[in-house]
Amino acid sequence: MRNMRSVHAGLMLNYVLFSVILGIIGFMVYKGMYDARDQYLNQTLPMVEASHLIRDDWEKIPYETVQSLGGYIQVLDSDLHVVFSRGSGKEKAKSAYTEEEVYAMFYDGNRSAYYSLAPFVAPDGRPYRLLVAIPGGAVQKESRLAKTNAETTRVFVGFLLRGLLWFAAAFLASVWLYSRITAKRITKPLAAVTRGLDRIAEGWEDERLFYRADRELMDLQFRFNRMADRLKQAEAAKRKLEEGRRRMMMDISHDLKTPITTIQGYAEVLRLGMEQDQTQRFEFANRIYLKAKFIASLVDDLFELTKLESLEPAYERRTEDLAELCRTAAADLYDSFEQKGIAFDVRIPETPVRVCCHEGLIRRAVTNLLANALKYNTEGARVWLSLEVSEENVRVTVGDNGPGISDQVKETVFEPFVRGDRARRSDGGSGLGLSIAKGAVERHDGRIWLDPEAKGTVIHILLPTQHCTEGAKVKGRTKMTI
Repeated sequence: MRNMRSVHAGLMLNYVLFSVILGIIGFMVYKGMYDARDQYLNQTLPMVEASHLIRDDWEKIPYETVQSLGGYIQVLDSDLHVVFSRGSGKEKAKSAYTEEEVYAMFYDGNRSAYYSLAPFVAPDGRPYRLLVAIPGGAVQKESRLAKTNAETTRVFVGFLLRGLLWFAAAFLASVWLYSRITAKRITKPLAAVTRGLDRIAEGWEDERLFYRADRELMDLQFRFNRMADRLKQAEAAKRKLEEGRRRMMMDISHDLKTPITTIQGYAEVLRLGMEQDQTQRFEFANRIYLKAKFIASLVDDLFELTKLESLEPAYERRTEDLAELCRTAAADLYDSFEQKGIAFDVRIPETPVRVCCHEGLIRRAVTNLLANALKYNTEGARVWLSLEVSEENVRVTVGDNGPGISDQVKETVFEPFVRGDRARRSDGGSGLGLSIAKGAVERHDGRIWLDPEAKGTVIHILLPTQHCTEGAKVKGRTKMTI
């Protein structure tokens, strides 16, 4: 990790390389343009030199380039009189010249106009001169130094060194400015992210990032803070789960300890022969049986709850008649409600209600809700079971008009070992009924909840109205095959 280059150093190196490459490209482009200019001029210059324009037939002299540059051509006889002219501005030109005027065109340092003069002999043997004149500085004569002396070389090297020093100073200043901007906009936010990750790893759950930067880094900040929020929630859920597990173990220990102690007591009385008569022996044996039955029921419920929470067991699902399933569950407990003096109202459609489900799990869920209603209501109460059907789902409702569930328990009523009165009693209930019902419903992609606004206790089950392939199996909590 120590040998790895930092982002700041990498960006600096990239900046230097980019600058060098950009300089090379700029030099190559400039040289190419300069060469192209020279090539163009080299091709154009002969078209304005008098020696290249001479023709025996004066009408065929190619003066177009001279004219395009605003100039003209003139043919002078031996007396320097103009005998032929073509081009732009010839009207303002002289019709005759003196030798002094001709010399002045070339030797008086006139840089505002271009002149070219070439003598030639006509086919009839008479001498003439061709004059090319281009005013306005369109074409200029240049002088170049072909050979330098020591003084010239020293001056040139001085200029070159000063130029390089100024360039180096400007380049270093731009690098420094770039590094400052980079540190502010990139490296500082990244350093803040690193510090935040370190603090999160050390257990600082409330660590968050707050900085201003470019869009990508602001997006990184948003995602970091969202990750921190989720980690905090996960940690809170983990603590809650651990607390629930500890409470669950305490509840299991309590629910097993009391009946086991009772069984030990009665068994010791029977072992020592301390019962008074046959009737008392039968009574003690019956109490031992009831307590053992409670323990067996508790173990069975724990086993069923474990299977429902596991991802491994697969349950075979079929298209079942939910209406008939609810009627059967109600019929099994109807006599018990009647014996306890509780009015039991069943409102189930006569027509079949087809859903894809595991018949045993859904029957267990409905039966557990009815058993809870039977257990926690007294004579004179009313309990109802209803089934409502819509296009997308079916709703099973088990409710009563009893005292209801206390506000302290409503949020955790579907957790294991939670009872309506929050008291741990060996009353024949394990406190797992609603947890098992919840697991069974969720295995079918359904939902179960307690109606918080209803009077008494009203619990709803919502299942999707889906038909499945006969015999389809789905493991864990994955979706069913339809």
